[in-house]
Amino acid sequence: MNNVITEKFKGFEIKFETRPGIFSEKGLDSGTRLLIDNLEVEDKTLVADLGSGTGIVGMVAAKLNPNGHVHLLDDHLRSIELAKKNVELNNLKNVEVYLSDLFSAVSDRTYHQIFCNPPQSLGNEFLKEIITESFNHLKPKGVLRLVIKKNVKSFIERILKDVFPKHQIVALGKEHVVIKAERN
Repeated sequence: MNNVITEKFKGFEIKFETRPGIFSEKGLDSGTRLLIDNLEVEDKTLVADLGSGTGIVGMVAAKLNPNGHVHLLDDHLRSIELAKKNVELNNLKNVEVYLSDLFSAVSDRTYHQIFCNPPQSLGNEFLKEIITESFNHLKPKGVLRLVIKKNVKSFIERILKDVFPKHQIVALGKEHVVIKAERN
């Protein structure tokens, strides 16, 4: 059974539907909430929500970036179908949804910002690939904002040191951290 949730973010409401089998089907998880609470989006920019799931992070970015554009990217068809429905539910005209293995559907695009709450259950090599591919799809001075569980922070920081020398922890939650990494 589908579940429609209304959440308040940064002065506005967003409705989103969840489904069994889609990450965080019962509502917003603490990692996603921490990421959203620490989003900084300049207007008139191109933003990607990598591994978008329901599309909630990208939809908040779209509300903060009304004259810009947001791409929701996910490699699961059910997530993409749900994200499209959620974009329509919120009447967002500045969002496009792509079925994409990482950046495969938008391989020629570069972004001002990329937001990601990666599925850490897929392992460290996948996390490394997300970071490397994000670097390759950022404009100069572009920013990757990543929320991860604290138990993989040391591993992620070792990767970031090589790929994104300029990075910092911008938020600490009970179980998660948000890392901001800037491309030179």
